[in-house]
Amino acid sequence: MTVKSDGWSAVIPIAPIATPRPQFRYTPKGVVTYYPEFYVHYLEEVSAYVHNHGLLNDTFFSEMSKELGAIATIDFFVQAPKSQKNINKITRTTAPDVDNLLKGILDGLFKGLKIRDSRIVGAFAMKYSTMDNARTEISIKGINKVKNQK
Repeated sequence: MTVKSDGWSAVIPIAPIATPRPQFRYTPKGVVTYYPEFYVHYLEEVSAYVHNHGLLNDTFFSEMSKELGAIATIDFFVQAPKSQKNINKITRTTAPDVDNLLKGILDGLFKGLKIRDSRIVGAFAMKYSTMDNARTEISIKGINKVKNQK
């Protein structure tokens, strides 16, 4: 297999939010599972941003449709606490967890699309602290099957 092309990439200038634990409410008809309103708003904001800025273009769908799936590389720039005066190290080793950030951005990016984020077969994600300009930088490259060469 081989990764071909330069792929698709985007900078989403919205502060990353980790996927929270779902909440539950018991009703006479059964249990209703839902996410907190701030998270639903984040998903809608990410989805609206990529749609309104034309980021879900032919390149995005081409990369996502490759035979063997796609690989995502994602850099999360998480806002440092307001009480913090400077950044001592660039990587962030405190909450939020990178796996929850990953789920959040993919859910927002793929919200309402026919193509599913299950097409992402691998991911490399890093989280960094930033004093300002919280954002997510993402690139996706499709994986093609290598044909036998003689």
